[in-house]
Amino acid sequence: MKLHRRALKQGRVEIIPMIDTILILLIFYMSFSSFKVTEKRIDAQMPLLRKVSTGAVTKVPLDFTLHVYNKDRIVVNNGATPFDMDTLRDAMMTLASIGQEATVIIEAEPDTSYEDVIGALDACAQANLKKVAFRPIPGDQ
Repeated sequence: MKLHRRALKQGRVEIIPMIDTILILLIFYMSFSSFKVTEKRIDAQMPLLRKVSTGAVTKVPLDFTLHVYNKDRIVVNNGATPFDMDTLRDAMMTLASIGQEATVIIEAEPDTSYEDVIGALDACAQANLKKVAFRPIPGDQ
């Protein structure tokens, strides 16, 4: 007596349920992910060199150097008293209320976080100081 073998079923990969699952996962991850917030640009303009006429009353240019160590220690013009972000913002607002144009140069230590440097730049922007520049620190300091 000869035994008949059953025919083996061919396995099939169902692609449509896989596509549905991938689509649902994609929608899930996109809806719960936080999208990158783009940083707003603050324009910093370099001061221009102009000839001063001899007959006009000249204003003495104000140049300030902000040396940022961290958010709680910002030294202005190598002064003895360090500022924090709030007192720096108040000082910049006072400087802007005088009405005289000032040039602010921001320099930072190599290990200072970008957040602290941008905080100093924000203080200048809130005081509406337009002449702001960045200066690298020489390597021997």
